Amino acid sequence: MTLVCLIKQTFSLLLAAGLLVGCSIAPKFEQATEAILWQCDEGDIIESRRAGEQLWLQLPASTDWLNLPQQRAASGARYANNEGTSFWNKAKRARITTPEKTWHNCQLLTQGTAGKIKRPKLIAGTNNSPDALVLKATGQNPAWTFEARQNGHLVLLQNFGTQRIKFTDSEVVKQDLIRTLHQAKDSEGNPLNYKVENILCIEMHTGQPFPHRVELHYLDKTYQGCGQSF
Repeated sequence: MTLVCLIKQTFSLLLAAGLLVGCSIAPKFEQATEAILWQCDEGDIIESRRAGEQLWLQLPASTDWLNLPQQRAASGARYANNEGTSFWNKAKRARITTPEKTWHNCQLLTQGTAGKIKRPKLIAGTNNSPDALVLKATGQNPAWTFEARQNGHLVLLQNFGTQRIKFTDSEVVKQDLIRTLHQAKDSEGNPLNYKVENILCIEMHTGQPFPHRVELHYLDKTYQGCGQSF
């Protein structure tokens, strides 16, 4: 057997056995059994899951998971991808950076088995009462006001507040860092779909700025306006 054939045979055996450097297979998301909830700036809740040298991150306004491979760090543990998202933590503290936002101060809230950790039921805020107002939006043509409360009860006010349409069974359909899509039903089962965007909105008549653009779709009508979350 020539030296070249011996080298090829040895290479094949190592490859089959998975012993060559760089041939190990990265863990998949389903293998991430360790999960941690982090409470960050403004009460945002972020979940991380880890398996081997891979970490998955679910941002507070997202239904997707970001995969971050482990990177070198002078202290603590650091994970990052090529799109500008990174996660660093040491002990019970973490810092999370994305192209849109950075959470400088995240504290370990709870940890356990992936998929079994209970998230806080109430929306973070200064008032966690079930009846607390969490969103108020207004618009024109025709004039309307929309209110959403902590307990999932919604109301659309028209005709200067004399007409009240109530909605229940509110749920989030899709989320990302910019927008959240909700749906609910009125007492007769008619659907309400509404969108809240984290985009500066200027009220046309007063010039007052609001942090959200809000759009409602109900009974073949579209309502557009500005909103404030609480």
